[in-house]
Amino acid sequence: MKTTLKHEPAGERGKTSAPALTDRRGGIVPSALPSVDAEEVSLLRILGRLELMTLTQIQQAVYPTYTIRGVQKRLQQLMRDDLLWRVQTRLVAANHAAEFAKVRKQAAFAYGLSDYGKELLNTLEVEHDPLTLDRLVSRDPKGRKPDLRTLSHDLQVSWWCLNVILDAAENCYCRKIYVQTEFYPEKSQRIDALIILRLSPDNPRPLEDMGAIPFFDGTNAQPGEIDIRFALEVDKGTEELKVLLEKAARYRDLHKAGVYTATLGGPVLPVFLVQTPRRAAQIAREFQDIWPRGWGVTGTPFSANSQRDGLLWGKYKTLTSAEPYDLLTNMVVDQQGRVQFFTAISREEWRNGIVALDRTQLSPAQANARKAGQARAAKAQARKTVQRE
Repeated sequence: MKTTLKHEPAGERGKTSAPALTDRRGGIVPSALPSVDAEEVSLLRILGRLELMTLTQIQQAVYPTYTIRGVQKRLQQLMRDDLLWRVQTRLVAANHAAEFAKVRKQAAFAYGLSDYGKELLNTLEVEHDPLTLDRLVSRDPKGRKPDLRTLSHDLQVSWWCLNVILDAAENCYCRKIYVQTEFYPEKSQRIDALIILRLSPDNPRPLEDMGAIPFFDGTNAQPGEIDIRFALEVDKGTEELKVLLEKAARYRDLHKAGVYTATLGGPVLPVFLVQTPRRAAQIAREFQDIWPRGWGVTGTPFSANSQRDGLLWGKYKTLTSAEPYDLLTNMVVDQQGRVQFFTAISREEWRNGIVALDRTQLSPAQANARKAGQARAAKAQARKTVQRE
């Protein structure tokens, strides 16, 4: 069953604004904080998790009813308040990487969370888990820009993570979402991105809670809830194969040491997103020697990109046997320390849990702007009528 709800900015569903704070003479008490609304707070929270996003990604995630020019105007205000930073980049489609004639020549920008924006989130107390706040990625907007050599890699990490966030957020069987790029489960390992989806097929989210992204808030899983953990590793295609194999060995060693169970609550599934099937086959052959009884999957941007059901239901293959693998599989450690695999939710059940948002609805800010514009147009028309008479 696919339900459609009116789109509302994250954090606004079911909330009403309190009256303006006034002093004893009736004057409004001004705020010293930068003026941000629910949409802008949502954007800051997402950027801290993904490190950077393109203009189109920001439109998809936060401003679906805005034009690109309208999104740019919103970002300019945040830039003026030093809440964001941006870097010039060039976005190239995965299937155009070696077709130079099709590469866009015009400049584009990617945006990220500034240190000031992160501190504002702390002041507003919107992140209820202290560890989540500490791990948000930010940088000085006036300081050193990101390494241009890794931007294409970082953009693909951001693309994969954002698609998982948006797909999971619109499904009522997903109760919590944890996503963080540049994640360190311990000091010897840096994961491109850690993703945890807390599913509850028997206890879906109420319809009134749909619309906002249900970011993880630090609470423990309740009975009937299942945590699915992914560790995304994006291969740039320029690293030596031994670099990726060292990462695979690190997953093996940290699992045997119990690090993931201690820090994340259970085993994690390494997801290697590589750029070609040939590269995937090379990694799989070496992986079988390093961790023959281990687990991990591989896919390409082409195979993972399911147009019907999204990245969570794309085509991934196990590194040990090249068999198809469903990402939404529950991994459980038994009493003997062996990892068991169980289906957490079927593709059909997942489809039935989708609650689509009506993204044609204007945001409150847009509706107010339209009313003001219509009022100005009416006054202008009235003046013209008076002048003619």
